[in-house]
Amino acid sequence: MPNLHLHQRGRFVLAAGAGLLIALQSLGAQVAAPKPRPVVTWHDARLLGAFALGAAAVMPADREMQRVMQRDWVQQSSLFSHAADVFNAYGSPGVVLGGAALYATGWATGRPDVARLGVRAAEAVALSGIVTGGVKGFAGRARPYYSPGRPGNWRLLSGTHDGRRQSFPSGHVTAVFAFATALDRELHVSHPGAERWAGPALYAAAALTGLARMHANDHWASDVVMGAGVGVVSGLVVARFHADRPQHWIDRRLLPHRR
Repeated sequence: MPNLHLHQRGRFVLAAGAGLLIALQSLGAQVAAPKPRPVVTWHDARLLGAFALGAAAVMPADREMQRVMQRDWVQQSSLFSHAADVFNAYGSPGVVLGGAALYATGWATGRPDVARLGVRAAEAVALSGIVTGGVKGFAGRARPYYSPGRPGNWRLLSGTHDGRRQSFPSGHVTAVFAFATALDRELHVSHPGAERWAGPALYAAAALTGLARMHANDHWASDVVMGAGVGVVSGLVVARFHADRPQHWIDRRLLPHRR
């Protein structure tokens, strides 16, 4: 009988130990896998608000900056005109084609890290386009070529049906800053060496696209500032979403397996 009790007691201790081990492993898994952050955070709202304040601060100078960009010597310069053509094309369709090229290259070479760059770029550009399209339609701000010298010409909801009243914010600038931010954040994780030079180059190209839009007389300076804000925040939202969800179905279904 004593041996029987000892045996039963030993089984009880083993069962209790196993249960405690499972509980600790479960707790450790919960600690190691924190709950994903919200898709959009207060930091995003504050950052976008800062860009909105920047756009408001620039608005008093919109008329003068349009006048400078439309001066004869600026418009007649072949250097400025060719550069503007290049960066206007970079804004659309350039970033879309660039994202597609990265994605195709990743699949062709069996490099999921390269394909992921294309996916992140496409996601950020798409998100920024949705936001910008909605704001354009609601704000109804007249483009500079349609309302020269009158940056305060707004008519709510008129942008939903009139392309001449889709000035605020700049769609091209939104797209290039979303593209730059998404690639910069992804390169920071996957290719930190390349991110050191690619990040500044991408943001410089985005800024020059803003000047090109003003040179083309399609946007006021404040449109460019706000477009940059929407693009940056869109890229950050996409990067954070996937950082918190590393096995999301988007990556599982769209990315190739490494060869």
